Order: sequence, then C-alpha cells, then structure tokens
Amino acid sequence: MAQTYVNELELAQALVRIHSPSEHEAEVMNLMVSAFEALGFDEAYLDDAGNAFGVFRRGDGPVVMLNGHLDTVPLGDEVQWAHGPLSGKVIDGHMWGRGSVDMKSALACMAFAAKDAVAAGFQGTLMVSAVVQEEIGGLGARHIGETVKTDVVILGEPSNLNLMLGHRGRVEVEVKFPGKIAHAAKNELGDNALYYAAEFLQKVRDLELPAGGPLGGSSLTPTQLISHPQSGKNVVPGSADLIVDYRNIPGDEPEDIKARLEKLMPEASFHMDDVDAVSENGKIKMRFPNAIEPYLTPGENTHVTTARQVVAQALEPFDVPYEERVWWFGTDAPHLAHTGGPVIGFGPGNEDLAHTTRECVPVRHLEVAREVYEQLALAYSEKAIGEEEQA
Repeated sequence: MAQTYVNELELAQALVRIHSPSEHEAEVMNLMVSAFEALGFDEAYLDDAGNAFGVFRRGDGPVVMLNGHLDTVPLGDEVQWAHGPLSGKVIDGHMWGRGSVDMKSALACMAFAAKDAVAAGFQGTLMVSAVVQEEIGGLGARHIGETVKTDVVILGEPSNLNLMLGHRGRVEVEVKFPGKIAHAAKNELGDNALYYAAEFLQKVRDLELPAGGPLGGSSLTPTQLISHPQSGKNVVPGSADLIVDYRNIPGDEPEDIKARLEKLMPEASFHMDDVDAVSENGKIKMRFPNAIEPYLTPGENTHVTTARQVVAQALEPFDVPYEERVWWFGTDAPHLAHTGGPVIGFGPGNEDLAHTTRECVPVRHLEVAREVYEQLALAYSEKAIGEEEQA
C-alpha cells in the first residue's frame, strides 16, 4: 500500500530525505509515483526517461501541466550545513535540506494542489510531471517536449512567491589559447599561452553586448582558466583553456556569440560542445548543445493575463505582495515550451538559497504555493485557452 502524506510539507520532507543528484533519481521518482497513487491520481507512472507523472483526466478541456524537477546538485560540505542536508527538519518555521528550495517543495505543493483543483471542479486533463536531469542539461524536460502536448505549463522553480515570465539563456564557450612550452628560467624559448589569455580577457571586459529588453541584456563571465601542462609550475604554458559563461537574450544566437568572441583573438580556437545524455534506465539517449535557450513567456495574451489576476488574488489573503519578474538563472522552460503551451513560473522559496548550504524554505510558502497552483489550474480550466491565439 502506498505511503500516505498528511499535507504538502510531509511529502516535501520525504522527498528531501532522499539523496537524488542528477542521474541518480530513481528512488525519489518512485516515491513521487507512490505519492501520486496515494493522492488518488487517475494515472501514476514513470515515462521512458524516468520522469514521474501523475494525471487526472476529467473530460474535455485544456491540458494543464504542473512541472518541476527532483534532481539536485551535490550536497556540498555537510559540515557547513546548520541542519543536515537530508534532514528535512523544520526549524524556526523553515524546512531544511538539499532540494527544499530547488525544488522538491514545489512538486509536493503541486501534487496536493492538483488533488484540490479536481475536487473543486477542474475540467480537462491536469498533470503533474517531475523530471530528471534538469541540473545537467534537461534530458527529462526535453523528452517531455517531444512526447507531450499541453495548453499551458506552470513551472515551480523557486521565485519567492513572485510570478516569473522567463529568463536569459546560457551558452558555454571554451576558448583554447596557443603557446609553446619552454623552461620558465629561459622563457624566451617559449610562447606563454597565458599572455594570450590575458589579452583576450582584457578585450572581453570592454566588449559591447546586446542590451535592453525585458530580460535585461546579455552578459559574459569568464569562469575558469587552466594552463597546460598543469603539473609544470616551472614551465612556460604551451596552451591554456578558458571557459566563458555567456547569458544571452532572444536574438543573440550561439553562432553570433562565437563569431563575436573569435574577432577578439583569431589566434585562439573557440568551441561549443554538445552534451551526450542518457536516462538512468538507459532507454533514452540524447545529444544536444551545452546551452539553454533564453525564454520569455509570450506577452499580453490570455495565459499571462489570467496568471496575473489569479496570482495577485490568491496572494492577497496571505498578505503577500504581488510582484512580476524574470529568473536570473536558466530553467527547463524552453524545453517545456515545445509541448505547445506557454510556461508560467511560480514557486516557493528564495532562489538565492538554491545550490547553497543554507538551503531552506519557509513552511508558510508551501501553504501559499499550494493555493496558487490550485487557483491557476482552475482558472485555466475555466477558460478555453487552447482555442485562443497567443499574442
């Protein structure tokens, strides 16, 4: 018999207590399926990628998806945690643990909210999807984008209870600088690759990038510089590798980014690698660029207008001010948009705590998020959103 959970907090704690780094999510996904069964979903299953699905089917109507991921980044230095990273403890009104913010709590709220919405008269198909490998390229969401059709997707990445309408993309560029090895005591015999790197970095600092727009413009951050040979501290570096983390806005395409950087130093070589991803069960294999597309929810259309009204009204009884913005990090939104529906973002927890050893979520946020998710699902059910054109 499936384990039952009293509320969204109890389910969130159970999820947090399972260590689920990317590519090792099977246990937590099985628990999620079990929770769907206990909550009375019509269907509860794992798809070929290992994503967990709970589905309510209530006749004709729109297909509404509530989505999040259950994989997490590594635990980090456990000594640095005030409370154990897998404890799920509630201390001073906050539930602690890896994934509490990013983003197991949201999925727990979604599961209960879906049950609430169906009890309140939801018509159509309401599904909750918990995906794998979001933190390492999005294989789970990419698979959903290829296999599921929706009218709207509600993504529960942490937003501090704000409505979120997109984010910049991410393009990783590897720059290889040339050089010639020599003994450091007679450096004139070599050609130091670090000087090329230094020249490039100075030019990068002054590079003009696309600016403006709702996502705030593109940005560029050099994040890692490695010289070769790494073991030779008394050797003139014969080559050096630099990683550039580039955050792009729509219209600032990867090939344009690469060309812009190449102009700064023709002597260097520039690469944007692909990712070879495999589901934990081995059934799904994908190759895709090591990049996340920028995403901006289509502007003034019925989905966004409805979300603004519903979220503002749902927050009011909790004395939470309505705020609308974009995420500063990448998400699965562009992959999920391939299901056909626009992606609306809303989640519990302060995103600034994600990936840190301070990760915890206010218990009150879970109550609020459950209510917001229910009201959004009901509102989208009541409108013929699948029949209206996006603006």
